[in-house]
Amino acid sequence: MKAALARPLAMAALAWLAGAAMAAELAAGVVFASGATSIVATDGVARPASRGGEIYAGETVETGGDGRAQLKFRDGASLSLQPASRFRIDEYRFSAGGGQADAEDKGFFSLLKGGLRTISGLIGKVRRDQYRVNTVVATIGIRGTEYSAQLGEGGLAVTTVSGLVEVCNPAGCVLVHPGQTAGATGPDRKPEIKGGEGVAVKPGEVLPGLPPTTGPAQEPPLPAGPKASPAAGEVNPTSPNRGATTFSVPPPR
Repeated sequence: MKAALARPLAMAALAWLAGAAMAAELAAGVVFASGATSIVATDGVARPASRGGEIYAGETVETGGDGRAQLKFRDGASLSLQPASRFRIDEYRFSAGGGQADAEDKGFFSLLKGGLRTISGLIGKVRRDQYRVNTVVATIGIRGTEYSAQLGEGGLAVTTVSGLVEVCNPAGCVLVHPGQTAGATGPDRKPEIKGGEGVAVKPGEVLPGLPPTTGPAQEPPLPAGPKASPAAGEVNPTSPNRGATTFSVPPPR
């Protein structure tokens, strides 16, 4: 009797696991990886990040102190992770219908620590309201922009390479033009332009070539962490600068 019941239960469990695996959307591939780099699945199990590796929605890419990774997303976006960084793909969908982004395509991410440099793909260019990068102090929305962002204990620093970036919080907003860097240290202090920073960065240089990995390194598994809500930071549709990237810092809880 027990054996008769165990078999259908096992088959049901396998079917559920297979369905969950099929539901995970392929988001990006690893172009380069060097040093200590790993991909953490939703169950907290880590695997080495190596060239050609696939990354799915819900997974986290982590780089160690000597690690770097460059990712290519299905919509054409490129993203480079700096050492000691954690970047999670919260939700991702790209239908690739006719080489355009459709109404249901989206890319919601979280920069948990460290730095990234990115060039937007079709989702960021066509579906601006369907792209967000959440951080603890700001939410980043983009539209056809090449920029870098660094999150640390001192807050968030954003450098614009091409396009226009708008950095906002409850204390006010500032526009960041190509070659400028703005800093946001908290929700109660207006973001400010940092004089002279980022001027040497030119279009095309935001994603430097990374050396090919000579042997993928695997770090201890990390918990997957709670799924970030994309509603945590909406791009302001009434902003007078609707073509700009917007960083809006939510008020303190």
